[in-house]
Amino acid sequence: MSHTISLALDGLSCGHCVKRVKEALEQREDVEQAEVTQQEARVSGAADAADLIATVEQAGYHATLKTADSFPKPEPLTASEPPPEALTTESLSRPAEKTVPAHMLLIEGMTCASCVSRVKKALQQVAGVSQARVNLGERSALVLGEADPHQLIAAVDAAGYGAQVVDDEQERREKQQQSARSAMRRFSWQAAVALAFGVPLMIWGMLGDNMVLTASNHSLWLTLGVITLLVMVLTGGHFYRSAWRSARNGSATMDTLVALGTAAAWIYSFSVVLWPDFFPSQARHLYFEASVMILGLINLGHALEQRARQRSSKALERLLDLTPAQARLADEQGDTLIPLSAVQPGMTLRLLTGDRVPVDGEISAGEAWFDEAMLTPVKRCRKAKAKVIRCLPVHWGRMARCSFKPAQTAATQLCRVLSGWYARPRAANLTLAA
Repeated sequence: MSHTISLALDGLSCGHCVKRVKEALEQREDVEQAEVTQQEARVSGAADAADLIATVEQAGYHATLKTADSFPKPEPLTASEPPPEALTTESLSRPAEKTVPAHMLLIEGMTCASCVSRVKKALQQVAGVSQARVNLGERSALVLGEADPHQLIAAVDAAGYGAQVVDDEQERREKQQQSARSAMRRFSWQAAVALAFGVPLMIWGMLGDNMVLTASNHSLWLTLGVITLLVMVLTGGHFYRSAWRSARNGSATMDTLVALGTAAAWIYSFSVVLWPDFFPSQARHLYFEASVMILGLINLGHALEQRARQRSSKALERLLDLTPAQARLADEQGDTLIPLSAVQPGMTLRLLTGDRVPVDGEISAGEAWFDEAMLTPVKRCRKAKAKVIRCLPVHWGRMARCSFKPAQTAATQLCRVLSGWYARPRAANLTLAA
């Protein structure tokens, strides 16, 4: 007769240990299936508990039989059950944790570590800023402290970059995705135009030995020099504008290097075309193709970077996409579905089996199973005073009360950490009741 036995495991420290125990159990003929984690094993089949424990011991680990008291009793939930009087919309008895005000800024024009340093320095000089964290990959900045958003934008503008304050998480994600798509399209066509002109020009000059100015090709190179200038302005104008802004602020960035290199190549080459008598015959080599090739290849690199950034951002933010759009408010009138943005501290939220936790919280009474796969590889039973995290699927649950707004949840902080931020997750408090 098939049955399921749960064993508590000890001594497993890595995935290899889990694999060894799983293989040892599944090699038994009386075992149909074995689900193994570093903490426990659930074995289905006709095997006896003592035999399973012996098998685990032979694999070099320790196991004990888990009793039925280790699991919550999944009694069916009914919609007619009234919420306990102790878990209505009363204020929390304990004071709320103090949180540090924070502003998220989207930065325009950053291209290198020097840009990051300048933006960070400019933000930290604003009155009220306790800390500023700038992320080059996300093209954004997280500012902590009692600072005026308008002063933050003015400080970034004075440093030679653009900025806008976006405190709403959903709006920030949408604007970043839109900015990445727009930048990828712009860099792609700029790279295509520059390379479409530069590659044939380079091949023609190398094969025909036409890179040196002579009397026979003077008119042709004069025309090509003007066309090269137009292509440089069309495909590399953003490099020159950024370099000019940096020069006005007394600094230099990667755009400065690109602008100086391509401009120097074009100015020298066009000077040779205009005044060939001032240059010896050995120095009349032209570098028009170098200018457009450099711009084309760098634009191509930026396009690939934007595409990779867009994909990685989507992968990380799928975590937030797991958040339900609505929460179930439980009050004296019964259950009401409300938008997640309307959830406020002190509200009582009901969680049913199959729901996802809408906000971070703390269980006040009762017990529930939560799938914490995004944090740990196991399902956990949470009881009174235990914390639960937004986005977690509920395998069995009753009720919850939140004490923080959705934008301050640990899931949002986790996305920022994975994106390159370091932000200490704030402990939020939901309340589940039996």
